[in-house]
Amino acid sequence: MFLAALAVIATGIAACGSGGGEDLSAWDHDPIVPGYSMADVNIGDPFQAVLDIHGEPEQKLKDGGYLYAYYARTREGGRIDDPASWRMVVTLYDNGNGYLDAEDEVGAIEVSTPYYGTTSGGVGIGSSPGDVEGEFGPCESISETQGPEGENIQLYYYDQKGVEFLISPPDGAITVLVTAYGGLRPVEEEEGTDDAQGGLFGVYSSAPIVPGQTAAGINVGDEFRTVKEKYGGPDSTGSTTEGLVFATYTGGYGTWKMNVYMEDMDKNDSLGDFDIVVSISVRHPYEGKTPMGVGIGSPSADAMKEFGSPERQTSLMHQGEELTIMEYNAKGIVFAFNSASGAIVEIDVNRPLTQ
Repeated sequence: MFLAALAVIATGIAACGSGGGEDLSAWDHDPIVPGYSMADVNIGDPFQAVLDIHGEPEQKLKDGGYLYAYYARTREGGRIDDPASWRMVVTLYDNGNGYLDAEDEVGAIEVSTPYYGTTSGGVGIGSSPGDVEGEFGPCESISETQGPEGENIQLYYYDQKGVEFLISPPDGAITVLVTAYGGLRPVEEEEGTDDAQGGLFGVYSSAPIVPGQTAAGINVGDEFRTVKEKYGGPDSTGSTTEGLVFATYTGGYGTWKMNVYMEDMDKNDSLGDFDIVVSISVRHPYEGKTPMGVGIGSPSADAMKEFGSPERQTSLMHQGEELTIMEYNAKGIVFAFNSASGAIVEIDVNRPLTQ
């Protein structure tokens, strides 16, 4: 269920305008200048400068305190965080109003194949790890993850030099990211004023997590009308490629805090009162714990102490954050944790899968 949840996290807001249909012959040959610019976009530019050159993005997203503008889709049906799905993604710092507008500041520019501009040393899309280290020296940090089709991908971080490379061993660099020297500035996601009282979760903020059964006061097997009685109407709804329908709750600010997935009982791809809950996905500020005290923010090692080795473990990149997914499907629980810190950021309680 976690992969379905990621699809919901990353569902962008469709935007009007050219959507990347402009002539690409100019910007896709612009030099890559680590720490400064790429694709005719400069670090520190207002978003208006991006609009003047590239027009309106095809999709927009707010996630983790940053704003994202997506240009020139190259793969239909791909996840929004899949580098192979977009030619350019611009990351921006919010000016404080919670949505993307002309005054927001460019923090990073990301391009993927095909892109023809290179660094002063000739490094760009298609370059090998040896080419990259030949120009930039031994990498400050290299990590490995899996691409959308299970392929191994290496992440070469040169934060202090303002550039990063996503490298697929057979193909070389498939994505280049330019930031200011030192990388993206950390930002804190704006939180609602009622967060101290549990925010969205209210009286259910500490409701227990029982694998395969319940989280946040919602039970696997509940009808959606029961969810609405506790949480009201969702902020958004939709359906998944797995034939489920979902309700997304944000608590009125920022990104999602809870997703509830349901079996579409009348098979109309629309959420109805009698659809049946099969999965509950929760994030901060939910404070509920498993029987042995594992919750959001707990070390991943604590989950392994309680549940043992996962049945399946995978890694993926989501908006620049490497996540590791530990699946305990037979027990009805899945954990996602930040691969760098080891802290759990999402817990999914699912209907247990039987062999």
